[in-house]
Amino acid sequence: MVDILLALLFSFTCACGFGICFGIRPQELYLAGLGGIVTRIVLLICEPAFPNRFVYTLIAAVVATVFAEIIGRQRNASIAKYLYPALVLLIPGDVLYELIMAIIQTDLAMINEKLVLLAEGLAGIALGCMIVPMVVRNLVKEPF
Repeated sequence: MVDILLALLFSFTCACGFGICFGIRPQELYLAGLGGIVTRIVLLICEPAFPNRFVYTLIAAVVATVFAEIIGRQRNASIAKYLYPALVLLIPGDVLYELIMAIIQTDLAMINEKLVLLAEGLAGIALGCMIVPMVVRNLVKEPF
């Protein structure tokens, strides 16, 4: 339980830090942190339920994008401003590190395995960020 609370605290802090980088006003930074917490909760739920990195990353990216759409529309602000801090937590840095280590050790089997995992994670993020805006724009009928 302590590990989960620490993960949520670090997710909040990380997302707030990136919120500063993306120009979120200090009085609204808690929204960036909340996006980080929401993303982490989805990851904590989906990662054990779906062993495929693409699937749980896709689901978390979709939820993060829905969160950013809602907050961005309420604040009449750029959705990206709230989306990027929430997505930072999904970047597969652990896999990239392991891939680099496999390259240094010239372990071809490990290189192939980590490349697939990296591609799954990045594809899940990209696709998850595309699905929600396409659906929202079709429902709301806004001009691009």
